[in-house]
Amino acid sequence: MQIFTKRIFFFIYLSALVLSLLACSLEDKAPAADPPGNVLRIDVNFDFGIFNPISVDCSGSTYVFPFIYSFLCVPNPEGELEPDLAIAWEYNPKTFTWQIQLREDARFHNSASVTAADAVYSIRALVYNRCSSLGLQIESVTATSKYDLKVQLKQNNPLFLNVIWDLEIIPDLSRHKNLDLNDFPVGSGPFKFIEKTDNGRVILAANENYYKGRPAIDQVVFYYETNQEKSWTRLIARDTDIVGNLTVKNYEIIRQYADLFYFSKYYYNYYSILLYNTHHPLFENPMVRRAIAHAINRDYIVKNMLNGYAEVVAGPIDNRSAWYDPKLKPLAYDPYLSLEYLKKAGWTLDPDTQCQIKDGQMFEFDLLFPAGSEIDGRVARYIKLNLNEVGIRVHQKALPPDTLKERYFQNTEFDAVLIELSSNVRRLEEVLDLWITPDDAVSVTGGFADPEADRLINLIFNAKDQATKRDLFHRYVQLIAELQPGSFLFRKMSIDVISKRFVLKYPFSFDYEGCYRLQFARLKNEK
Repeated sequence: MQIFTKRIFFFIYLSALVLSLLACSLEDKAPAADPPGNVLRIDVNFDFGIFNPISVDCSGSTYVFPFIYSFLCVPNPEGELEPDLAIAWEYNPKTFTWQIQLREDARFHNSASVTAADAVYSIRALVYNRCSSLGLQIESVTATSKYDLKVQLKQNNPLFLNVIWDLEIIPDLSRHKNLDLNDFPVGSGPFKFIEKTDNGRVILAANENYYKGRPAIDQVVFYYETNQEKSWTRLIARDTDIVGNLTVKNYEIIRQYADLFYFSKYYYNYYSILLYNTHHPLFENPMVRRAIAHAINRDYIVKNMLNGYAEVVAGPIDNRSAWYDPKLKPLAYDPYLSLEYLKKAGWTLDPDTQCQIKDGQMFEFDLLFPAGSEIDGRVARYIKLNLNEVGIRVHQKALPPDTLKERYFQNTEFDAVLIELSSNVRRLEEVLDLWITPDDAVSVTGGFADPEADRLINLIFNAKDQATKRDLFHRYVQLIAELQPGSFLFRKMSIDVISKRFVLKYPFSFDYEGCYRLQFARLKNEK
């Protein structure tokens, strides 16, 4: 025991020494004498897949899109929509009709004009691809002239443009048959695609014919870097300019150097959840799932493992959303109540093994989590300790993100998985699409199915007014809180950083609108 204690103290001392030396190395490091030229360098931790927004799901390519593609309109830092390709729009609440007028001077990177036909094609293709339930609200999308289009909705939605603003406007591929957006994207945005190199870089160059004027930055280069610690080292060495989602420990070190970096802190549109395979005999009983939720100390995770850079969540919707129900509260950490629920569900705590037993079987399961994520690994280990206290044995298994997704996405080849799901503030339909049971498959979320939940979702999608929709949604989230298809854990705060080699016109953020606004950045000391 004494040797073990000495090792612990030595490990703590060594860790403190390493962090101290790292902090000192940053403090002593002078700015590079000859910094890189007028090139914005960005590290991303997802591999670059295809570059067609219609087909892409989740890859490093999505970081590239706001630089290459344009949008109908874009929210300013205050959240109000401002013109981009669209210069005017009008909504008729009586007929549920949007009239949108496009600018006439926009050109794709292949010099073709951006027309209403391209916008119609993009809306149809992207809405149905990204959020099929939102597509069900659209009666028709038509071009009424070369630069005018009309969107006819089935129900009143005065916020429709706010919901779809981040849909990239791409060339109508039925007319531009020679284009292959998968490998060579063609947009109308501030930067043009040059190449994807063999060593995993994506290189963009300033669009000389951009309708808002050529960007001051000459090139944008993206680097695929799976290891966040390597990106951190590259940032300190001034080998890159932007790193997203800094780890808490790295931020604690670097935040004192405000003269070198801009920082951005904001909550994700995603939340972490311990999702269950509700078809598995262990997790088919909601009482068991509630027992597990009560056994996990989420406040401890947020306070001590994430240093307060997160918040506990109670359900599938973001508390910043207009659809949020303030009466919904997280299930409390209560191991004794957890034991009571397990007992009611027929489980018995064996006094010898201190393990839950039912019909001669021990309560044990595999917990899958993304390989390469330090935070997810720590959270998975802590959940294992929490559940061990109530007699449930957990076996941790780290899997590559793609393999992990194959196991749970419209699939039931898992026991439980630690993942992040969308809590999109603007698109309620995107949140609900995760949980609804399609006619020809199981739900996206590990096959979760409940007739009453599906009935409420259908009523929400077909509600004719916002008040009715909100009331139905509140009933839905209360039902989900009772059923606990997964233990809702926390929403992390993203901590992003950019070098002050660049002067920014707007506050920095590494989200879609923030990346779009980087077109207005310029190298320091350049006009």
